[in-house]
Amino acid sequence: MKTTPFSSLSFSKKLAFVLTVFVMGFTSCRDSKEVELSGKCVKVKLVSVLCGQAVLHIEDQAAYSLGETWNNQANVFFAVFDCSVNEQAIANTTFYVELQTNPFQNDTCYRCMAAIDYTGEKKYYVRVSTKCGGGSTE
Repeated sequence: MKTTPFSSLSFSKKLAFVLTVFVMGFTSCRDSKEVELSGKCVKVKLVSVLCGQAVLHIEDQAAYSLGETWNNQANVFFAVFDCSVNEQAIANTTFYVELQTNPFQNDTCYRCMAAIDYTGEKKYYVRVSTKCGGGSTE
């Protein structure tokens, strides 16, 4: 039998190597997805809102892949707003949000403990944006 440098390693070292390669591959794919989403603008409408959290309906068909079906509502996602949001100003309008996959830096406002019972998987940090599509539209 021909020996190779890899065949002389113990089973645990081989397993550690394979797991390391797997984890590196997984995290590099996730990071590229986060980079693609970071800063992406989406036209949305409020479904429900509570204490800086919301369920948003995607109004642009081209962005439907960012949402999911939740509580019989198609093309929605869970959002955590940055501190500057005025929930009353965006109620009953369509508006643009900038998506982030991580919390906004320097976003240190106080939030109440109430939470929306969202069981879906699509969750983003968002900021209402006027640079994306001209701001709020009725």
